[in-house]
Amino acid sequence: MASLTLNTRIPLNDGNSIPQFGLGVFQLENGPECERAVTAALEAGVRHIDTAAVYGNEEAVGRALAASGIPREDLFVTTKCWIDDFGRDAARRAFDASRRKLGLDVIDLYLLHWPVDDTMMAAWETLVELRAKGHVRSIGVSNFTVRRFEQFFLRHTDIVPAVNQVEFHPFLYQQELLQYCHERKIKIESYCPIARAEKTNAPILQRLSKKYGKTPVQVILRWQIEHKLIPLPRSMDPDHIKANTEVFDFALPEEEVEEINRLDEGYRLITPEKSPDGW
Repeated sequence: MASLTLNTRIPLNDGNSIPQFGLGVFQLENGPECERAVTAALEAGVRHIDTAAVYGNEEAVGRALAASGIPREDLFVTTKCWIDDFGRDAARRAFDASRRKLGLDVIDLYLLHWPVDDTMMAAWETLVELRAKGHVRSIGVSNFTVRRFEQFFLRHTDIVPAVNQVEFHPFLYQQELLQYCHERKIKIESYCPIARAEKTNAPILQRLSKKYGKTPVQVILRWQIEHKLIPLPRSMDPDHIKANTEVFDFALPEEEVEEINRLDEGYRLITPEKSPDGW
């Protein structure tokens, strides 16, 4: 794992690949704030940007991407279909709107944003068609539990998602979900990967921070990398964005990864009450 770099791409189950590190832009306003964050990330070497229609900032992301001058083939852009746009025709309209706002002909990864049983599969059929037509390279889901996969989703499709984006950090170490997705070659993207830096005073994080000359946040992000997760830390501060990328010059041995695993306390920043249709 120590040989990984910020530009390392890891394979997806559909034959495509994805950068193992990205920038999330949840709650960044659709203007200079978001543009500055994306620009700072690109300048730091990040090539994977994650947004969503419901974030309301796809246009700002698109402006920053266009202004960067970085070749399109070097960028990886994810956006998501919100539940109000689930349904075959509605999902296609939502995709076209996102593509227009981002200023992109092709989206690298398009996700169903939340599991909602009654309209979700019609939207998924549209995503499958969009991929077949080359409008999107990879398709996936977000906020899916093992129960969601088993009791509903995979009973209605033979297309296994390439990605499942969920909240995942040491204080919400979803081991069952990680193993389940690993067995099916579904990559897990982690939002809130550092738990908003709320618990960086944990003794193990402080100890490893001193050992490696890294911040506790960097230790957490390296823990994500060791688990072959795809962390999407969000920040508006260029210095923090740059620091977040500096996790490829050290590695955590298995015993230290296991110590961090034991920080799990089922701590969620996105609670079940915020799910449109439960977990």
